[in-house]
Amino acid sequence: MRDSGLDWTSVRPPRLLDGPGEGRYRHAVEAGPAGSAIARADVARAMLDFVPDARTHGHAVGVSR
Repeated sequence: MRDSGLDWTSVRPPRLLDGPGEGRYRHAVEAGPAGSAIARADVARAMLDFVPDARTHGHAVGVSR
């Protein structure tokens, strides 16, 4: 991906949980997630938030609750 010339963001969650999300998440660019689990809904929210965020383009981003 790094050599593709495209804007990309790799989202790296820990263990995924079913059920409703909390509506919030923590993230760290080029670092592992701080927590041990996150709801799928919160990962989806994070992914949508990262699309317009140029600070995440070209990076792996760890997310957790």
